[in-house]
Amino acid sequence: MKPVNAINTQGTSNYTHLKRHNAIEAGRINAFAMLVNGDPLVEVLKEIIASLESATSGLKCSINLIDSTGFVLSPFVSPSLPLLLIDALKNQKVIPPSTTCAFAIANRNLTVSEDITLDPHWHNMRDIAVTCGILSCWSQPIISPNGEVLGTFTMYFPTCGAPEQDDIDSLLYESQIVSIILERANNIKQLEETNAELERRVEERTEELTNANLMLKKALEQRNEVQTQLVEQENMAALGTMMSSLTHEINTPTGVAITAISYLRNILSKTTQSFKEEQLRRSQLATFFSKTEESVDIIERNLFRSTQLIKTFKQLSLDQHSQEVRKINLMSYVNEVLLTLKPRLKRSNQQFCFDIDPDLEVYSNPGALSQLLINLIMNSVQHAFTINQMGHIFFKIRIDLTIPGHPMLKVIYRDNGCGMSEHTIENLYKPFFTSARQNGGSGLGMHICYDIVVKVLAGHIDCKSKIGKGVEFTVTFPVSLDNPEFDSF
Repeated sequence: MKPVNAINTQGTSNYTHLKRHNAIEAGRINAFAMLVNGDPLVEVLKEIIASLESATSGLKCSINLIDSTGFVLSPFVSPSLPLLLIDALKNQKVIPPSTTCAFAIANRNLTVSEDITLDPHWHNMRDIAVTCGILSCWSQPIISPNGEVLGTFTMYFPTCGAPEQDDIDSLLYESQIVSIILERANNIKQLEETNAELERRVEERTEELTNANLMLKKALEQRNEVQTQLVEQENMAALGTMMSSLTHEINTPTGVAITAISYLRNILSKTTQSFKEEQLRRSQLATFFSKTEESVDIIERNLFRSTQLIKTFKQLSLDQHSQEVRKINLMSYVNEVLLTLKPRLKRSNQQFCFDIDPDLEVYSNPGALSQLLINLIMNSVQHAFTINQMGHIFFKIRIDLTIPGHPMLKVIYRDNGCGMSEHTIENLYKPFFTSARQNGGSGLGMHICYDIVVKVLAGHIDCKSKIGKGVEFTVTFPVSLDNPEFDSF
């Protein structure tokens, strides 16, 4: 029984006279090209084996790799070996070495079985090898650049025999090529795994950002919904103020009319009684006519006043909920707005001054204008003046014809209150920003003013103020001096 031979290959580096040089070089070039192109590792290694096998008749090659445990060796690429032999070569134990390939790994050198029929390590596979036409086996360990044994490059022949020097050189060279390919393939695999991990993290981060954006969008929608509700509440509060003012203003003329009616009923009762008792004198009848005429006149004036008030408040109420353009007399409209604020202003001590042409009339959105004026006035009342402080609020309204054919209404609103800091001015139009939160300020008054001027009236609002110097708002927006319904004619 012939033992396994271990052949020292240290120092073999001359490849110039290898019989298989051309085939090996062609296989190497093709294999590296396939590796760069991203072909599967198995196909790349098959190209190495196919080139070598094509140069030697009857040669069959196998690349065997150690598993992750480092103790089991199995065929990885064996394109020409019969399946029967491949199955028999699976799961070879490396420690202790029990096969030709295992001894090659243990010795870290080429190991040769010249005659498989006489080799004790082929005892369990001898019949299978002979059946498959394999009589000799040469196995070269595949060692990585960092010295790690990866597996073996093995040649199987149909005849018995030992390798010559060119065979040894070929085996060593092929094992080195396979080592380089495996190393690069492992680097590529690690790079792909790294890229895959990065892509996974990017996808996770993208998903997190998407979810965060959805939550932010939902929060913004909820915020806008709350803001819209609060703005609507502000409008409803303004309507409530109008109703309070309407009740207050109508009480006086209505009360006077009722008093006059009561007085009229009283003298009518007395005159009727005198008439029935036939004691009605001429002077008494003349007095009755005089007092009746006077009472009717009082009733008529006060009921007319009540009717006018109702019409005014009705129109203002409609304006609050309507975007329709109509003709308005600015002086009268400002007075009507102040009338609606009378209940809220009765506890304040402000005086109002006007610089408005009483005949100035424009076509514009009266609801937006009234809401703008109300918010400006209430902003001054709530923030500019202390309790019982005598304050002055000034209105100046002019038509600006700087651009011919494009009249602009310029509203200058000024108070002599406490003024504002630069920080307050910078944040003035932001929703929910207020310096009077403790006094019930919602922070929406000036935000609504800004929205009205910019979005509804398509204009511009500017604020100037200094601490202790009051505040001045300048609002400009386009209006029409003629009925806009006929502008196109």
